[in-house]
Amino acid sequence: MFLDRERFKPAAEMRLSRDRSSIRVTITDPKACELGEAVYAWITAEGKPVRIGTCGASAGKRLLSYPGYINRSLAGRGGATPKWEALKWLSLLTEHGMLTAVVHQPEPTPTAAGLVRPYLDIERQLIRQHRPLLNRSRR
Repeated sequence: MFLDRERFKPAAEMRLSRDRSSIRVTITDPKACELGEAVYAWITAEGKPVRIGTCGASAGKRLLSYPGYINRSLAGRGGATPKWEALKWLSLLTEHGMLTAVVHQPEPTPTAAGLVRPYLDIERQLIRQHRPLLNRSRR
């Protein structure tokens, strides 16, 4: 299994809209969504990561941005999410019913520049290790 349930806390859920042509995200843990300088992953019910990312400020703000990007692409209005990726999100949600976002804020590590949270290093390591389907940088 991908996630360490002691470190990665469920924070949000992604589901298909009623008409199954777009997606929606619902916050399930507002406290976890307040975390910044954190790593997040969208995972299946089996714990398999399909996308791993980071957020500098608020995890909740980042997770809630997904529907805008994906739905804009699905509607043919372009944007940051390529059409193939938006269709893959729909496919995964059709197959699994729901994806869960889990969030982890690593402890600060002492460096020459002071205390730093190594969330970017953790993201790179997890992408390399798990090669999630929807991380373009995995290629």
